[in-house]
Amino acid sequence: MTKETCVMCSKETPYTVDTHIELRNCYIEGLGQLCASCYGTKNEQEVVCVPCILINDTPNDMELGKKVRTLYNQR
Repeated sequence: MTKETCVMCSKETPYTVDTHIELRNCYIEGLGQLCASCYGTKNEQEVVCVPCILINDTPNDMELGKKVRTLYNQR
């Protein structure tokens, strides 16, 4: 079975992709699975979640970057 990888560093985690999220440690809803190392330092790292619809509706990378920066500055 395929193992889940950390969304921040791509390190393999001990969980398979079919393991329910309520049975996992180091999982952040809306972000995904993290390894124990990244999860332990999550307060030191900032993460910005971008809605998929924004990415899909903005095919121009430069325009998308502007929209992401706007979201970042609104927090």
